[in-house]
Parts: sequence; structure tokens; C-alpha cells
Amino acid sequence: MFLSIEPNAVEAPVAVERHYVTAPPAPSVQTLEQMTRKNIGCVSCHTESDQKTMHSSSAVNLACVDCHGGDGSISIDAGIGRDNPHYTELRDAAHVLPLYPGETDFPSSRNPERSYTLLNHESPEYVRFINPSDYRIADEACGACHQAIINAAKTSLHATGAMFWGGAAYNNGILPFKNYILGESYDRNGEATTIKGPVIPAELRSQVATAGILPELLPLPAWETVKPGDIFRVFEGGGRNITNLFPETGNPNSLGLIQRLEEPGRPDIRQSNRGPGTGGRISVPLINLTKTRLNDPLTWFMGTNDQPGDYRNSGCASCHVVYANDRDPAHSGPYAQAGHTGQSQTVDPVISKEESGHPIKHEFTRAIPTSQCMVCHMHQPNMFVNSYLGYTMWDYEADAPTMWPEQQQYPTAEEIREINDRNPEAAAARGNWGDLEFLKQVSELNPQLNDTQFADYHGHGWNFRAIFKRDRDGNLLNADGKIVADDDPDKFDKAVHMSSIHLDAGMHCTDCHFSQDNHGNGHIYGEVALAVEIDCVDCHGTALEYPNLYTSGPAALGGGTDLLSASRTPDGRLRFEWIGGELIQRAALDPELEWVVSLVRDSVDESHPQYNAKAARAKLMSKDTETQAWGDATDASNLAHTDSNMECYSCHTSWTTSCGGCHLPIEANWMTERHHFEGGISRNFATYNPQVLRDQIFSLGRRSPANGGKIAPVRSSSALVLSSTNANREKIYIQQPPIAASGYSSQAFNPHFPHTVRKTETKTCSDCHLSASNDNNAIMSQLLLMGTNFINFIGYNAWVGGDGGISAVQVTEWDEPQAVIGSYLHQYAYPDWFNDHLEEQQILQTSHQHDAGTVQCLQLRGEYLYVAQGSQGVQVYDVASIANKGVSQRIITAPVSPLGQDAQIATANATCIALPAGQPVHPPRNEGDLMREDNQELPFHPIYNYAVVTDSEEGLILININTFADGEPRNNYLERALTWNPGGVLDGARHVTVGGHMLYIAAAQGLVVVDLDKPFAPELVAVVPMDGVRASALQFRYLFVTNAAGLQVVDVTNVQQPTLLQDNTIALDEAYRVYVARTYAYVAAGADGLAIVDVKQPDQMKLLQKFSGGESDQGNFIPLRDSRDVVVGTTNASLFAYVADGIGGMKVLQLTSPSSQPKFYGFSPAPKPVIIAHYPSEKPALSLSRGLARDRGVDETGEQIAVFGRKGSRPLNQDEMQSLYLDSDGNPWFVNDQRDNAN
Repeated sequence: MFLSIEPNAVEAPVAVERHYVTAPPAPSVQTLEQMTRKNIGCVSCHTESDQKTMHSSSAVNLACVDCHGGDGSISIDAGIGRDNPHYTELRDAAHVLPLYPGETDFPSSRNPERSYTLLNHESPEYVRFINPSDYRIADEACGACHQAIINAAKTSLHATGAMFWGGAAYNNGILPFKNYILGESYDRNGEATTIKGPVIPAELRSQVATAGILPELLPLPAWETVKPGDIFRVFEGGGRNITNLFPETGNPNSLGLIQRLEEPGRPDIRQSNRGPGTGGRISVPLINLTKTRLNDPLTWFMGTNDQPGDYRNSGCASCHVVYANDRDPAHSGPYAQAGHTGQSQTVDPVISKEESGHPIKHEFTRAIPTSQCMVCHMHQPNMFVNSYLGYTMWDYEADAPTMWPEQQQYPTAEEIREINDRNPEAAAARGNWGDLEFLKQVSELNPQLNDTQFADYHGHGWNFRAIFKRDRDGNLLNADGKIVADDDPDKFDKAVHMSSIHLDAGMHCTDCHFSQDNHGNGHIYGEVALAVEIDCVDCHGTALEYPNLYTSGPAALGGGTDLLSASRTPDGRLRFEWIGGELIQRAALDPELEWVVSLVRDSVDESHPQYNAKAARAKLMSKDTETQAWGDATDASNLAHTDSNMECYSCHTSWTTSCGGCHLPIEANWMTERHHFEGGISRNFATYNPQVLRDQIFSLGRRSPANGGKIAPVRSSSALVLSSTNANREKIYIQQPPIAASGYSSQAFNPHFPHTVRKTETKTCSDCHLSASNDNNAIMSQLLLMGTNFINFIGYNAWVGGDGGISAVQVTEWDEPQAVIGSYLHQYAYPDWFNDHLEEQQILQTSHQHDAGTVQCLQLRGEYLYVAQGSQGVQVYDVASIANKGVSQRIITAPVSPLGQDAQIATANATCIALPAGQPVHPPRNEGDLMREDNQELPFHPIYNYAVVTDSEEGLILININTFADGEPRNNYLERALTWNPGGVLDGARHVTVGGHMLYIAAAQGLVVVDLDKPFAPELVAVVPMDGVRASALQFRYLFVTNAAGLQVVDVTNVQQPTLLQDNTIALDEAYRVYVARTYAYVAAGADGLAIVDVKQPDQMKLLQKFSGGESDQGNFIPLRDSRDVVVGTTNASLFAYVADGIGGMKVLQLTSPSSQPKFYGFSPAPKPVIIAHYPSEKPALSLSRGLARDRGVDETGEQIAVFGRKGSRPLNQDEMQSLYLDSDGNPWFVNDQRDNAN
């Protein structure tokens, strides 16, 4: 995978010889006469300037050379033109010149594009000349007046990026520390340094101990020497041919030459013949952190200065010097008129007004627009503040006809490299937005767009789509909650754009986050939430008290900051002032703008003009679930929603960005630059490819104890799947999720302030409690992080179990975007390949098989396929090389003889296998004091060590499968851990559903419920009598069961007393497997095809349709003939079903798309199925592997599955979950969103 680089393989930047004079530190005080004398030479060219000292205060007397260095005594005589060689000679003598003129657009003064680590290699004198506020040199240029702020800024998260480095390392299994230890910092000469926090005063030590403050941060180690956190098979020991990357003494790689020959069809895939941290047996995500543009550059570096939304400088100027990035006045305020291409409006005649990369003016400001913040805060690892503006990342499908070229693009390697240097999305090389001129115009296309509206900023070269108010079915809604028609030409003007109400009021980020949040308090933090000093209550108060206007957030040490008397706007006005009983706040950017701050205490006071009955009901609701009494009479100790237990924005969040993962495929055959630390060019590069981007997912969890431990919204957070293509273009692993350092799944979640506060479009009672109409079962499952099976990731292959074999069927393209073959996105992103697919009668062309028994159940997890194959028992197949073109047999029982690996368990008749977590996990990692005390992790439930097997004769079998997640190939042997079938209760067992430690088993006697809270002592809970039970699917309180009658529902709210709901059957002649995705159940109905059932109200199911196939647009009739199993997943913005169609093979159905279902952005839009591809298998297709669950962080018994990336944060436990819907007697209680009167 990795090869060493010859020293001259790539031309390195060339330094020229310079002799520098180091300027003295800038003075804190000098006279106007002294300043004027120093400026004589400078003003002979720069005859005008916006602010001669960069400061708006006339009290500041600083000469140009005080800040920049250079020689201010050199003047140019009037009349010498700039094309005169003498002018050039004098200019160069007066200026400080770069060591690397070829890298800096010299002699232009514009910020160079994508400079990254160039600043680390340039001379300090030149760095000071181009930007005196750069952190490498700011001590000398600015420290006389601002040293304390500079020190704080260097240790702030804006500079260190500690949450990004630390979170990525922990969530992806590289380092086991939630007290993060990595950060970015440099000295005057650009050398990476350790960052140490300040000495903590004695009076603050007790507070600091629990505040999440870190003692120090270390530089990121070089990836070439870091052992892999991943347990993929290529990183196991036993390699032969890949040696260490570094010269070694002695003869450490002595192997016989015969042993080093590659076997045809069976290449050596192991990445080193040595130990971890040698050869290619290293931490690949570390390469991505330093090379792939994720959330970088941060404030130690300039912005990339190459596209709208990416223009800025480094250091203090990152924020305090404004660049033109966004033409939307709501985002840029008065700076919007400057455009979005980084061009200057300075009065300085020497500065070009045509080229990009210049600040708007030569001046510092504290009136910083949100558009400046968005240069960095527009990506998942960097807080994703797009939501404040009402935008999220685009998904490649909305308005695809406009965004993709009519003719399929086949970019050259040079074109790909040029685009991916700006934009890490691989798809950009094929799309229109890869063209910078098109990108600049994207927002101008909005009037002609049908599916969405785009923002005017494009950080990283990305597109951001607007979020609009919708109901759960996906209908657009106006401000009154009325439906806006899909074909209304003015629909986006009528629908509510879901930006924050603070933005709508004219507020910018700096109107909430003042100096203490932006510069930091001098201490080192590893988490953004802990480094914030402001809190909602500081300005808005609570239901019981008015605000005291002192900051009270986690970083408010020593009593917080006085906002009332000590905080002023940039123009000197008091920021806050009480006038006539109202709290007034004045805007930072607009001297004419001020507003009355909403006070919670007034909103719940019935006698006050600002009284809001909806707000009062929520804030004064009692804990009495029977009466649900509310009002002033409610005692403070009896309030249900207290500020001490839940964040205000748990309710006031209107929507939450939801990232359903991203794909980082690394490729060895790219020579690319490191963006951090020492820089340099080396092999390997990974693109960054978002996969599913939704805005309807709302979940709750607990913040860390350091942040109050409050209930807060939780978002999915940058869950990765990783792929690797080696130098021979062999895909040595594909779409593999890592395992977190804690052993949890890396499908990460985090408590999060979504920045989408609104007054009307808030969460309502039925978003968090059982609805009186019982129509929010899926909403509750999502709320509690149990998942909804809607955004599951199927991936490159659909895994099909048949009568006599298993197949991996390629269902997507490999290139990005990885469109499902035959889909709407496929048609626009790859029109040539789409037409080829049609010419091939929509038949999928690529598959790989292996003989097996009768496969009624199979499940892919990581690089292993777990298969129940009837009389042949249970087999775990090695599928690590499923996409490796160098491997002849892609699916194998073992890479060696059974003496070296035996992944088979003999059973009488294995009918089904299920994994408690389909996401890769490894419980043994989550043990010891480091995990329990330092990292504050919850322990795994022991059920997660096992695979659950049903056998029609032997009953229940447990198999410990941890051996396949420990990275050690020499212990890959399976043994039974338990066989259980008391009294034959599980005779005829044919299917099992796992919900936490509860099992729901289809057996001859009916539905058998078994409790595995103690895995070696199963408890028979109940048997629900049914005829011909075939399968089940669990969603929160209800189990959907297929049997001889069709589809029925069992209420498992009280799992100890499961109850079959009467008069609630969808009659079907044949009902095999069932899959529930949000509010629809998909039943494989044999000869009737696919039965789609509306289960929004599980106790009142409705048959939506029976789909048995149909005629395609090309006239091909593709029927569903013998449907046995179905799974559903989301790719980009569309929903797909994959059907195991028995004798008909495997079929792919597109359920939603922008063309078939304009409501596709809804929580659960009605499916509009159409068959887009099929695979006619030789053997009847009976079963399918479920996709990777990307919205599931906890199971139905309250046990955590996925990592929470912030120390001490967690999902709600079972008791906390049940308090939202069960009373003290364990009975469900219900809510109505309609207000009743206070009582």
C-alpha cells in the first residue's frame, strides 16, 4: 500500500538566499511625530490607507514598520511608474522578501492559495511582513499591548484544534484518551511545539479540576510510525513483502526469496513483515488528518483563499480582518456588498482591486460578520454552524439536472488533482461545481431550482442547501403551518427558511460569543462546549428568575464575566442595558440596530404583554404524568423541565444537522502535500465524501458532568467508513467502519447545540413523549437513539443468501458519488454508465459467490460475513478481499487451513443468526480504570460479546465472536458459549430479532421472548401463541411479526407481558420477512411481491400498496415473483429497497427520488417504488444482510452501542428513557400538543 519516496521524485519548493534584518518589537507608546517619521518611505507609495495603523482608535500611533518590519526610510519619487525597473528595485529594498517567492505569488500582496505549511518554512521576518498578527510573530508585533490575548488565543481551540485531533483519534481507535493529548502549535520558526497551560491560581483549582481543562497538548506524531487502530485484515501480522519505510541496520527483513513471491490470485495483503508502526501497518486515518482537507486550515494558517467562503488570513487576522466571502446580507452584514471573491475595496492605490485574496480594507475590527466565522465553522468536526444560517451540506441529488453536466465527465489525473486540492470531494471532479466559475454562480441559480436553494458561500468548494419547514411527510409549510404546494413556483419564498431566530433578528456570531469565547480564557480545552463561557440563561434568564448578565457557561471561571457594565459594542455603546423594565441589546455590526431581549420569566407571566401560553405550558409543566398540570401553581421542585436538568435548546431547537457518515477512500497512487506540521509531499491521499445528509433526525442524550450533565440534543457526528487502494490499484479493504478506542462503534454521536433556535418551529410535546394519537412510535425510536432503519448503509455490495450459496452483488458505482446503479443520481452523475445499464436490461453485472447451505440469515459486520446455513451449521466467512482485483476467490472460509483458523460451528439446522450490534464493536477494549474513570465510559452489556443463533432442533446458541475484532489472526476459532432449549420451547426456531438483551424468536409454539440479561442464564419471559411465525422486526414499543395470517403487531412496552394487538392484521397470503423503516413496514410477500404498510400508528396499520414490479421507462417489465426478504437503506438523498426475490433473484427498488417524490426530504415520505436493477441468481435468493445502522447509538434496553465523543456524555439510560413515556407504575402516558388551560 505504501512505498518510500525517492528524494527527487517530486520537485520541492526552492528557497532563495536572503539576509534578513529582524525588526524590533512594536512599541506600546510613541508620539505621532515618531510614527510619521517612520512612515515617510511607506506613504510615498501607499499614499492612502483605510486605517493607517490598522486600528480605528486615533490614540494608537504605530508606523507601518513597527508592525510589518521592512525599511521605511526608502522612498519612491513621484512620477516613477510601477513598470520602471528602479521602482521594482526600491520596492524590493523596502519590503521584506520571501524565502520561497515561487510559492507566494510574489510580488503580489494577495494571500497565496492553499499555502498551508508554507508559513512554517518561511522566515519569521517575512511572516511578520505579510501578517504581523500571525501567531508565530504576534508576540513581537502585537505583544506590547495585547500579550495576554495572544497567549490565550494560542491555547484556544481555534488554534490548537484539540477536539478535532483528539476526537478523531479516540473515535477511530487510534488513541485511548478522552482527555485529549494532541494539538497544533508552532514556535517563531514554524517548529511544532508542545502547548502547556498556564499556572492555575489556588482559588480556581477546585473549579478547574472538573472543568475539562487539559495540562498540555503534544504535536501530532508522524503517521509513518503510528500503529494502526483499525483491526482490518491487512493490518494483521504475518506479512512478507512490504518492508519498513526507513533504512535499518543489520538484516531485519531476511526472508527467502521464494517466500516473497506473490502467489497468483492470492497476493500478500498484509501491510508489513514487521510489527505495528512499520511498513504500511500504520494508522491510515492519521494520514487523512494531515492530508485531507477536513476542518483545516485553522488559525495557525491562512485560509485557502481560492473560492468563495475560503478567504482569510492567519493568527489574529483570521477573525479581526474581514474578507469578502458571502453576498448574503444576513450572513455578512454591511460587508455583503463587497462580494464573495475575496477582492479588496481599500483606498490604497497600490493594492489590486481585481485579484482575489485581499482583505476588504486595511483595518482591524471587532464587528466581525458571521461570514468570517463560517470560513472555518462549516464542517462537521468544526461545529457545523451552517445550521445557524439555515443550511446543511448538499447531497448531490437535489436539483441534479442543474448541478451535473449533461455529458458524463472523464477527468484526467491532472484535472482531478487540481480540483481535489481545492475541494476534497471526489464527486466535484465530475460535477459542474468543480468548475470555479460555476461554483461562484451557484446561488444565482436559485430562482430556477426546483428542489432546494443554495447558499452563496462555498467553504472547501462545497455547496450548502437551505432547510425549509416541513411536516413529517415532507410537505413544505409556511409560517402559519399551512402546506405549500410542491409545484408552487414561489414555494421557497412562502415556506419558512429554518435559520436561527437570532439570525433573523440581525444577530451575528459575535453578538453572542464575545471576547472570552473567541480568544479563550487562557486555559487549554479539548472540547468546544467546555470552552464556551456564554449560556442561554445569561441573557434570557429562566422561568423563575431574570438574567443577572454574568456569564455562567463551563468556561466562566471565578464567577464569570459581567456583561452589563463591562461589555461594549465596537463603536463604544453599552452592549446590554435595562431600559424601562426591558433588556436591550445593541448589535455589534450595525450601529443603528438594537432589539429587546426575550426574557423567559416574562413569557410565562400571564399578566405580562410578552406572555406565551405555549412557552408557559412547556416551562411550567409539572411532573404529574396523570394530570399534566401546569402553571404558576407548580412548585419549583415539581417542574418537569428544569434548567438544571435540560438545556433550553432541547425544546427550542427547530432542526439538527444529521450526518449519516462519510467515506474516505485512500489511494496510494497520489503524491500529495501534508497540510500540517512539517508539510512535505508523500504518497497517499484520501478524498472526503459525505454520504447521507438529513435534517429531520432529532435525538436526546446527556452532556458531560463538566457541562452540567444536562439533557441536550444529540447529533450523529462524522462517522467514517474507510477504503484503501494500493499502488497496484487493488482495493485491499472497502467501506470499513473503525472501532472506537472504547470498543464502541465508531458511528459517533455527540451532545450538540444545533444553533437552530426558533420560537414557533420548536419541538413539541409529542417529539419527546407518546402522542395521544399513538402516531410517533418511529419518532420516539429516533429520539432515544434506537434508530429507525431508514438511513442504514448498504454499501458497494448487497449480500444475498440463497438456497445453496451466498453472493456479493455490486449495487453501486465505486467512483464518487457512489450512486446506486440505475438510480436517479446514477442517471445524472454517470449518464453514459446509466445508459449502459439500460442496454444491459438493467441487469447488475458484477457479483461474487461461494457455495453454502440453505442461507436463511446472514449479516455482514466489518470484514466478516456471519451466515446461518441450515444443516451446514454456522460459518463466518472472510470477505476482506471482496473488491480486491488481485484475489481470485473473494469469499473464503479462511485464508489458511482449519488448523490456523476455524470459523465454523456445526449445528443440526441453523436457521438464523443475528448480532446484537450490526456495527463493529469490541467490548474487551472498554475495560479498566482508563475507560471507567479517566474517560468516564459506561461498560458494555455482556450480550455484545456474542452472536445469537437459532437452530430449529437445538434452539438458541450463543457464540463468542470477539476474536474477529481483536486484530489477532492466530486465535480465530469459534466455540459455542451456550446451547439452550428448555422443554423444547424453541423447537422449530426459524428467526430471531435482538433488542438489547431481549430476544424475540419465531418458533413452532409462536413468538418466544427470552431475556439474556445474564447471557449464560437465559430467562424465558413469555410465549405469544401464533400460527406459522416467520420473522419479526422491532421498533421501540412494538414488534412487527409475520406469520400465517400476514403481518401482526405485538406490544412490547412491558416486555415482561408482550401483548398481541387484536383487530390489527394486514392479511397476506404469504408473509416472509419484514423490515420497518420509520413509518413504513416492508413485507416480503412471496408471489404478491412487496407489501408496503403504513405503520405510523402501529395499532392501526394500513396497507399502502402491494408492489409486484412494473414496466420501466425503457419498456422492460421486471416483476417481483417470489419475495422472501427485504432490506432498506439510504444512499445520498434517496431511499432504496433491496429484495431477495426467491427464484427471481435479487431486485433493487428506488423508493424515493427528487423526480418521483418531491417530498423526499421529509422524515418519512411515502414510498414510490420502481425497480431500477436486478440480479438473476442461479439459486433462489432467500435472505439479505442488513445495512450498517447509522442512527443507532443505544439499544432497546438502554445499553450503549456507539461512541459518544465527549468525555462523560452518553445516551439516556433505560430509567431515563422510560421516564419520558411510563409512569411510576410502568404504564404508558400520553400527551397532546394542543394547549389546555393552566391549572
